[in-house]
Amino acid sequence: MIPSDPPKPLRRKALKALHGFLWDALKPARKLRILDVGANPINTPDYARLLEIGGCEVWGFEPNDAAFAELEANPVEGAHYFNTAVGEAGPSQFYVHPQGGLGSAFKVSAPSVTYLGRPLWANPEEGRIEAVPMEMVALDDLDDLPSPDVLKIDIQGGELSVFQNGRAKMAETICVIPEVRFYRIYEDEPMWADVDLELRGQGFALNKIQFAKTTTVKTSRRRWLRHRGYGSQLVDGDAVYIRNPETILAWEDEQVRQLAIAAACVFQSHDVACHCMDELVRRGLAADDVTRKYVQLLPDTGAGDDRAPVAAG
Repeated sequence: MIPSDPPKPLRRKALKALHGFLWDALKPARKLRILDVGANPINTPDYARLLEIGGCEVWGFEPNDAAFAELEANPVEGAHYFNTAVGEAGPSQFYVHPQGGLGSAFKVSAPSVTYLGRPLWANPEEGRIEAVPMEMVALDDLDDLPSPDVLKIDIQGGELSVFQNGRAKMAETICVIPEVRFYRIYEDEPMWADVDLELRGQGFALNKIQFAKTTTVKTSRRRWLRHRGYGSQLVDGDAVYIRNPETILAWEDEQVRQLAIAAACVFQSHDVACHCMDELVRRGLAADDVTRKYVQLLPDTGAGDDRAPVAAG
């Protein structure tokens, strides 16, 4: 196999051109539907620019009151937010962490974060970790929520519960982008292997790891090593799962169209986008030259000349 570098983030102008081309060429019935579970604005989601240009509609769920208030204070057209926790229906609790991104339905594991060189995650200097009661809602019980094309989720260990209680709502979903854990941070939280088994059982296949974060573990020379990039311990990252592409012949036309748009404009798997376009051509739903024209819009492909050599797989 030939190693490849991840694609560079598309500039707004390039993204707008790509989306405009796909909208005209593929003629989707509607905008891409994105469900964001754990919509805390501490990080900018991959779909942010697509939302800005009006290419998608977003339903976001965020139980942290402070994070939800920030979302409400900065409204974006096409985005709908709910101060609701999603998971297994019923009473639960939420551990409000002074570092907003660490809030979770799971308690921080002191031995784990100590080994990871982050003891303050368990005993923060700036305040205590407060456990507050909350009511969880199952994804399958959200009757007014339309079936999402893309499910993005980052809820610090609660991802598996959402999937297990959302199988009906996810039946037509074509892409799931979860945060996955490689090394435990919270007590009893599911790990990547658990999430992977559930998603594969629902008919998804791993497309790629968007990114993976590492850290320098506890050591007498941690500071020296950390500043020189010697941290080796995988902690977590974002994965991209797509509906098993080997079953594409059985997909609805709209699923193929929406995966092409999501692959191109959200998680930048341009080869997957091209695969979907080829299928639409086969079905007589797109022009024969749509894939060629699309690739010519991508930066740094050398696609202006169809005679350019292609590396063997």
